[in-house]
Formats: sequence, structure tokens, C-alpha cells
Amino acid sequence: MAPYTRGKKRDQFVYVAINEIMRYGFKTKDLSSLPGVSASDITALGHVKAEVVASETGKIRILGANAPKPPRVVKKASNVAVGTQQSVSTFCSRFSLGTAQGAGWSIVKPGKGVSLRANTTARNSLTAIAKCSDGSLYCFPLNKADYDTYGAQLGLESSVTITTDTERNKLVSGSSIPRPGKASIELSSGAIFTSFYSHDKADDLGRDGFSLTEEYVLKPTP
Repeated sequence: MAPYTRGKKRDQFVYVAINEIMRYGFKTKDLSSLPGVSASDITALGHVKAEVVASETGKIRILGANAPKPPRVVKKASNVAVGTQQSVSTFCSRFSLGTAQGAGWSIVKPGKGVSLRANTTARNSLTAIAKCSDGSLYCFPLNKADYDTYGAQLGLESSVTITTDTERNKLVSGSSIPRPGKASIELSSGAIFTSFYSHDKADDLGRDGFSLTEEYVLKPTP
């Protein structure tokens, strides 16, 4: 561990905008306390405090997602002493890239969207999509035969149903939050079938004998 990182905790929780709907949350150090980085440098990134985003309505908050991810930027500190941190890297709001570049930040990694696998006869699996109660559309791989058998019962959709920018702006995969609940049932063979399910199918699945876990979502603070 470099000397300048010792004792500096990631105790700041902030969000950046991925699109008009989604907000990506992550922990960071107090970057403005680092040599060569000012509060205005951080403001240029579009970082928003967690308590501000928590009160927004109509927004989807995501944590720990494989996709989507916001752009990552870096800034080289100027006039800092040898042995101190020479550069800072962090996430940036999609809508703040121009402002960030004007403040001396450089893009090192572009934002990342969710990839969808279509339902074709040449593949054994596809991208199934479960609806969460916060409006997000959780994407995950599912065996094609299982999708054909249980997809409608679980309330799942496939990639062919995603046709608008509004729908694409709600896609998320591999996130800890939001994360849909899971439905499990014992088959006649004795095997257990388990899959994510859409939140509006919970009552029907319970009556059909499925065991259910609850979804994980962040709702706006009242």
C-alpha cells in the first residue's frame, strides 16, 4: 500500500447519473482533501450525495452492477510533492463529461451498457428480463428451454421486447441492488428449478406452489 493511501477510508457515498433514469452509487474517499484536487474539481464530475438522490422520485438507484457503468475519468495532480498521490481516478456522470474535461479530467474508460442475448435457435440460452418494483429491468442468462417452459409464469421477458430508449435506460445486470426475488419449485424428477421472477407475479407464483424470496430495491425516501 502506498503511504499516501494509508488511513484514508472510502467513507463518502455518492451517485452519478448513467442516463435520465438511472443513478449509479459507489463509495469513494474525500477526493477534495487530496493534494492538487479542489472542491470545484469534484463538482465538475456530477457527484451527488446519497441523501439527495434518495429523495428523488422516478429514479432507479443501482449498486454493485456489472452493467450499466458510468464513465471513469482521471486527473493528474499538479505541483504536488514527491511521495504524495499523483493522480485521482473516479466515476463521472454521463451528463458532466464536458464539464469534467474542462476542469482537467480525462476519460480513461467509457460508460458501459447492458448487452442482450437474443432468443435464437442457434443458442441454448438467452437474456431473460425480470421487472422490479422500482421500475428497473433486471437482465440475466437463462436456459432457453426453461424460458419457454416457465418464462410467462415467472413474468419474464426476452430481449425482443426491448424496443425503446426508455426501456433500455432501465436495464441492469449483475447488480446487488436492484435484484429481483427468486422463485423455486421441486419438479417431478426431484430436481429444484430456481429463477428470478417479476415482482408482479409473486401472488400467482405463491398459489402455484413456488417458494419465493423478496426483491432488493431502493425506494425514494418519503
